[in-house]
Amino acid sequence: MSLFIQKNVCLRPASRISSWRRIALGTWKAPSDPSVYGTVDFPAEAALSYLQRIEAETGQKMSITHFVGKAVAETLRRHPEMNCLLRMGRFYPRETIDIFFQVAPDSTGEDLSGTVIRKADQKSAYEISVEMSQKVSKIKTKTDRSYSKMKKTMNQVPGLMAYRAVQLNAFLMYTMNRWSKLLGVPKDPFGSVMITNIGSLGLDSAYAPLVPCSRVPLVFALGSVEERPFIEKGQVVPKLSVRLCATFDHRIVDGVYAGHFVKTLKKIFNDPEKELGYHKKDEESPNLNSPMPLIEPRAESRF
Repeated sequence: MSLFIQKNVCLRPASRISSWRRIALGTWKAPSDPSVYGTVDFPAEAALSYLQRIEAETGQKMSITHFVGKAVAETLRRHPEMNCLLRMGRFYPRETIDIFFQVAPDSTGEDLSGTVIRKADQKSAYEISVEMSQKVSKIKTKTDRSYSKMKKTMNQVPGLMAYRAVQLNAFLMYTMNRWSKLLGVPKDPFGSVMITNIGSLGLDSAYAPLVPCSRVPLVFALGSVEERPFIEKGQVVPKLSVRLCATFDHRIVDGVYAGHFVKTLKKIFNDPEKELGYHKKDEESPNLNSPMPLIEPRAESRF
């Protein structure tokens, strides 16, 4: 392919579509229509201890956002049927798992940006934290050329033409899967899934909307870490927990897929060292990303 025009997203061949998926595709026209919402509280004590251990051994500041990003990436690796791009009525599995983190570059709320961690499933929470720190620093100092160029391009579009310009870009980049520097935006700028930390704003719960032009089917709003009641052996026990509010595209993610996704996330939250590995500076430490056995697609999967 010409160096001038390239593929926007690296995709595998289209997968088989079940009759239910065809009905869903015929029912909803835009990603803004089939939004489904769900909330789950995850016990956070093991995750926080895991992060504190990494921070103590590396000196790198860790947050629950880095943990959730890694946990979501690992969960998508084990359930690849949700890491898809819907284009021209067919599901195309993505070759990589890329996590988009929303970033507020200023405290006034006048601007909103984001950064993508590519191949996040192959990186540790520590590596995600280091890469995010570097990228967020560039965003706040306005030295991130790719996103700065995208914002500059949009600032030049008249308000009345903004919708058409965004839709045209989305059509070229995702429906046609073509990208060129002339579009004025980075290649595949939103990745597989979006994560926003609303807890950092003091919010407990909120649902972020799907962004139609991004073609991302999963958006997670990460709430604050607080003590919440849990039931253990018939007793109400207060535990530190983190609330995850999800918005997903029902054409790609249904209740069965969401249920399996949550079960895997719970396993990771309950025992992060077993599920994700751990980080130590010495040479004897195991690889933080030691490969887990890939779960075979289930019978109801479209793969």
